[in-house]
Amino acid sequence: SPDLSKKYTIADMLTGFGVAQAVKHYYDIYGGDINGKRAIVQGFGNVGSAAAYYLTQSGAKVVGIIDRVGGVIDEDGYDMDSIRKMFLNKRCNMLVTEKMMPFEEINEKIWSVPAEIFIPAAASRLVTKNQVEQMIAAGLEVISPGANVPFADPEIFFGRIMEFTDQQVSLLPDFISNCGIARLFAYLMESKIDLPMSDHSIFEDTSNTIRLALEKTHRLHPYKTNICKTAFEIALQQLI
Repeated sequence: SPDLSKKYTIADMLTGFGVAQAVKHYYDIYGGDINGKRAIVQGFGNVGSAAAYYLTQSGAKVVGIIDRVGGVIDEDGYDMDSIRKMFLNKRCNMLVTEKMMPFEEINEKIWSVPAEIFIPAAASRLVTKNQVEQMIAAGLEVISPGANVPFADPEIFFGRIMEFTDQQVSLLPDFISNCGIARLFAYLMESKIDLPMSDHSIFEDTSNTIRLALEKTHRLHPYKTNICKTAFEIALQQLI
């Protein structure tokens, strides 16, 4: 927890936790190590701020944050104390910190900052092809969406930008990476819940569910591109 003296609801933290865990599990399954990887976070509400916190806790380095009013960049990465401070100083789910660049300036600069991880956790349909191309040129490896349908496509499923991105880098499906609250509802309805219920068991269940989904995707298609396409195929087969 960012502040042990304060209580947070599961809804405050779980989705962002899952988004960060999805990145950790991705490197475990597909190869690599999250430790030292650089991350850019888009949006600093409940999901984005929690994802930044848990990514840093896992050993990644947040090098840039872009929010609706502005943002910050530090190519050396923000340490745990800095991320915790930004989390605790949020105002109405907005980033509030020193040395914030105005939105127009951060939006010009952040997409070319070297980073392996991208967390789109703002509103849906914001990420453009040009932004994706800039991040790929700067070393992007994996995208773990905190937002549903993060790309600026008119289609709900697999628009042109999403398909392009999936073919170039590891795009984790949003219905896996940000499944936290949906998974919580399913978990609470199960008959084999250990009582008394604990926050640890809820968070662990979400993490395990994400890992199992990525492992299943990897078994069918053990490559670092077209991950999202493969996961959609699995999901559609299960529905049929």
